Amino acid sequence: MPEKSNPNQVILRKVALKAFIDTLVNVYNSGADYVDIVGSNDEQQDTIGIIVTDEYMADPDDMELEIEDDEEEKKLSDDDIDQLII
Repeated sequence: MPEKSNPNQVILRKVALKAFIDTLVNVYNSGADYVDIVGSNDEQQDTIGIIVTDEYMADPDDMELEIEDDEEEKKLSDDDIDQLII
């Protein structure tokens, strides 16, 4: 990996990708629109922390609309089910 050339650049190495993505998905599904990401370097594996403040959370009314839309898309008609069986 290239060395740090910009003093404002932060490189975190060997971050566990699955755990990081799963955590971000959980935070997003809990209603966060934004996060702050903090990290620390370690010889074996760098770590990442995620901070969510109340101001980063979505408006609960908007979240309900998104959930309702998702539920409507998941409904299958009898014809849809028949086509999947064939």
